[in-house]
Amino acid sequence: MKFAAILSLVSVAAAAAIDARGECHGNNCNRAVTGTHPGLLPMSERSAHCSSYLLTTVTPAASTVTVTVDEEDLPTPTQAKRGFLEGRQVTVTPTAIPDYAENCVNAAEYISACSCFGLTGSVSTAPAPTVTVTTTVDYCEDI
Repeated sequence: MKFAAILSLVSVAAAAAIDARGECHGNNCNRAVTGTHPGLLPMSERSAHCSSYLLTTVTPAASTVTVTVDEEDLPTPTQAKRGFLEGRQVTVTPTAIPDYAENCVNAAEYISACSCFGLTGSVSTAPAPTVTVTTTVDYCEDI
């Protein structure tokens, strides 16, 4: 029973992989990106370009930490109130298609060719930047 269940899952996965490869027919864009013709860049390098192209990097908005320092207390970080305008996260998506893939008419065709390597898009979230503001309080004592 377990064998039949595992066999059915494996066959579904294999069918999906074969179906996905069916889209990797021989157009000039696919040949330039995934081809084996002599004179092309090494396949590992072209695959790395595809991975880089399919990576989206998200940088969260910066948070501000205010630290007040005086002679008596240790520095204590506190969260500052945000003003009217808040920081916004930034998303960076590559747009330049490599020169060797000049036969790819647009980004969608290049992405389709990259999918023939079995690659899919991925998202990387960078650490949120922190802005630290330090304020020094000076107490004047009467002599």
